[in-house]
Amino acid sequence: MKPWQNTLSKLFEDHRRQLVSMANRRIGDREAANEIVQDVYARLLLSGDHGTDEENVKVLYASVRNAVIDHHRSTAGRTGLMRRILPVQLWQRETSSPHDHAQSRQALSALDRALLELSPKVREMFVLHRVEGVSNAKLAQKYGISVSAVEKQLARTMRHCQQRLEDYRDTD
Repeated sequence: MKPWQNTLSKLFEDHRRQLVSMANRRIGDREAANEIVQDVYARLLLSGDHGTDEENVKVLYASVRNAVIDHHRSTAGRTGLMRRILPVQLWQRETSSPHDHAQSRQALSALDRALLELSPKVREMFVLHRVEGVSNAKLAQKYGISVSAVEKQLARTMRHCQQRLEDYRDTD
């Protein structure tokens, strides 16, 4: 193992628990906190030594704090996308007329067609998340991908559905 790898491994061994705890306090998801700390480790491994052990520790903690901020930003953006198609807009809409009822059924048909345009894996991931309430972390584990990859895929799926349902969405 190279000197930087040895140094970084030792730093992570000494500080990993505190780093995960710090990230977990800020995001409230232990699995995501573990993933963030692991991603920081991988990035720092590529970036190289930053000087003394004290300076490397500062970089380590600052990198985790910054990664948590990035996580919040990306999650907020994806959450905003996910909320643009609300179930109430599509199938829980109270209909007061046959026309409203027909529009709701057309919107559901359009959603069905949009979902059929997706790969079976992506469609299953979307249904598990939106209908059955499976968490991003559990989806990541099920599909062997990162939580970030799940979030990005769900956001792409939502954009796809939004485009197909543009004529049916409430703009109020």
